[in-house]
Amino acid sequence: YGNCTCYALSALPLNRPLAGQMDDDEQKVLRCRVAVVGAGASGLAAAQSLLPRLQGDGSVEPLVILEGRNRTGGRIHTLPLNADKQTRFLVDMGAAWVHGTGVAFGEDGKGENEELNPMVKILQKRKDLSKEMINEDPLKAGLLYTCPKGNQDTRPRDVLHSSNLLELYVGGNRIKRNSLDISAALDLYEKILSTASKVGTDAYNCGEGMSTTTISIGQTIDCIRSQASGRSGLKYQFGNNEEESNEVESLLGYYFHSLQDWHPHELSNIQLSEFIVEEQENDLGGDEGDYPGPHCNVRGGMATLLDPLLENGVKDCILCEHEVVRIERRQNNSSDTILIKCLNGTKMLADYCIVTISIGCLKAGVISDLFAPNLSNEKLEAISMLQMGSYRKVFLLFDKIFWPAETPFFGLVRASVQSPELWGTEDFYGLGNYLNVYSFARDGIACLEVTLGGKGARWISGRSDEDIREEVLSFLDDSMHVEDGSSFSDRCTGCHVTRWEEDRFSMGAYAGFKLGTLERHAESLGKSEWAGRLIFAGDAVIPEYEGSVHGALLSGEEAARNVMERIFCNAE
Repeated sequence: YGNCTCYALSALPLNRPLAGQMDDDEQKVLRCRVAVVGAGASGLAAAQSLLPRLQGDGSVEPLVILEGRNRTGGRIHTLPLNADKQTRFLVDMGAAWVHGTGVAFGEDGKGENEELNPMVKILQKRKDLSKEMINEDPLKAGLLYTCPKGNQDTRPRDVLHSSNLLELYVGGNRIKRNSLDISAALDLYEKILSTASKVGTDAYNCGEGMSTTTISIGQTIDCIRSQASGRSGLKYQFGNNEEESNEVESLLGYYFHSLQDWHPHELSNIQLSEFIVEEQENDLGGDEGDYPGPHCNVRGGMATLLDPLLENGVKDCILCEHEVVRIERRQNNSSDTILIKCLNGTKMLADYCIVTISIGCLKAGVISDLFAPNLSNEKLEAISMLQMGSYRKVFLLFDKIFWPAETPFFGLVRASVQSPELWGTEDFYGLGNYLNVYSFARDGIACLEVTLGGKGARWISGRSDEDIREEVLSFLDDSMHVEDGSSFSDRCTGCHVTRWEEDRFSMGAYAGFKLGTLERHAESLGKSEWAGRLIFAGDAVIPEYEGSVHGALLSGEEAARNVMERIFCNAE
């Protein structure tokens, strides 16, 4: 794992003195053509596009990237964990998936009308790819085809069950893969979402389309089920105390929990509009932010995406541990520039500034007067209407593998559901009744990754790692009884909890819409300010790819194009 350390460097100072000048206070002001705030995927993509086309001289740097953390990558962060004294393995603390390669499983991406995910295009430039890695991946990008058929959270039947990638447990008991209850729960899940889509479509046909952005999918599900007729097959299946009915409801609750995990918020805060499916579409919707094709992990971790982005001189343009606290427009009769001030006292004067910090940090920046003069009302509205979602990972290490080793995904229900589950409320109690678990056992690693979104992620906030470890292990013991009788609590040797929501450089896991957010808000966020000199990029900017790494990459490239257009226009 020698190359892992390059993603957590203490700092990346430029290896030569920066060009600059003295200000009125006799402090040196560094001078550059373009300043990029943030060295995450979006900032690095912008720099990679810009740097070859920018010209500097002895008095002006072409490009400088200012990064508050002591490393590059932003919410891409791969770290080694110790499985035991002899074994170390890599885990992705943040972004971990290529959400659709862009082509069908087994295709090489060279077809005329095929559009590869930009992540794949960058990963194909990796220099650490061995012959084995290239031979095993038709796209030659070092991908692990974890879910060859697509999005596992939104389409459990097609992606997970059809390929035997999921084991389900309810109240400690394993549900057989051929159980009729699984089929019944999947049928009900798909029928409810299809009905919800029809509700949204009818609203549009009646001229009430805007209401689908303020009504949640959770409210819609609750309404459909509570008002359904007996013949519809959509009503709650309780009343006769039959174990079969309770098991169907329990499994249905798990599938909705997984759907919630895919989104940045709980179902009570996710718009109905996101689940309206066109007739020609052949899936359930809800995964419109994906590229088509397999959903993949990356050999060597997601941080290997950074290597190609740091090439061509970009790495030498980065100043880590330079937290930006003020961005000011300096305008007079002879010049129009942007002065950027860092917490450590560094000052940077730039012709253009690309801001790639998260929407969570932008919200905090507006409150703390990060920008002077103030941003436009349109921009402020966009920032207020977009939101960072919560998504936690709990990595649990054990002294040995004692659960089914051949299965990558486990869906756990702590206790059989005995009464109607309401998805349209924001009430939550503890960790909840459902968990998604990913197992590293197929690689011989005694580690489970528990993912917590929505209400589960909110429950974690403010709690210690020890409290979280104890509660999650208790959940595993209650919901997943293994053949040899081992206790997860007794065999656990280590725990690591991700905390992006509490990281002041991210203030959340990834961007997303909330109730009332419109596509124009994301589009407005991407518009430039200050006569085109202040440009925004990041995972919140492109509506159709909200919250994704590929969306962040595309927005960085678009920001670079905007800068070059402005430079070209000003030159004329």
